[in-house]
Amino acid sequence: MSGKIPIEFRALLTRQQWLNQRHQKRLARRIHDEISQKMTTLALQLSLASVKGEAPPDWEKSCRDWSNVVMELGQTIREITAELQPRVVDDTGLVAAFQWLAQISADSIICRIIPARADISLPHVAANELFSICREIVLDFLVPAGITRLEIELDQQNGFVRVQLRPGAAAPGQESISDRALEGIELPERLLCLDGTADLKQLPDGRSVLTLSVPANPPASADKS
Repeated sequence: MSGKIPIEFRALLTRQQWLNQRHQKRLARRIHDEISQKMTTLALQLSLASVKGEAPPDWEKSCRDWSNVVMELGQTIREITAELQPRVVDDTGLVAAFQWLAQISADSIICRIIPARADISLPHVAANELFSICREIVLDFLVPAGITRLEIELDQQNGFVRVQLRPGAAAPGQESISDRALEGIELPERLLCLDGTADLKQLPDGRSVLTLSVPANPPASADKS
């Protein structure tokens, strides 16, 4: 056997490296924007409060505000930790991972998961990336837009795994999913690395339907000996 690495394997390694680099940059940016800046602001406010001779009239409100900031920081840290150790897909499978997402976001959005009729078969890299994309869309776009209901349907047929997100109506003045928002998380590039596609449809009533498709694992009988 030749010692050369097959072209397909080298391409897969290149894609994985690109995904890892993109993931690290996004997490670093999130740590800076959502943790470092808030901690700096909180430290400054506490420092200013400590040099005052007596508690200001709005002291109780200030304490509540600081407490809320600490709670937000804790939530952000837990989310980033989960992204650094994305074992939910590996440990439970893609459908169970979406059910876990519905559970942790239940206070903000009611997610109905519609599983595929058959088992989902995806490469390890594709399953984790597909779930990460959907989690970002739910937590970073749909929840801030005031959307309270979402259907996520999974299906596998014709050699592709499809995940369709069907959010309810957004709050007045907000939009659920837009092309600009998807470009912000580099969705086209991320799906390109998986040989996948995205189809975004805007319905007449203002709702959006996003369908993500990636190639499934080939059936065992298709493997070459």
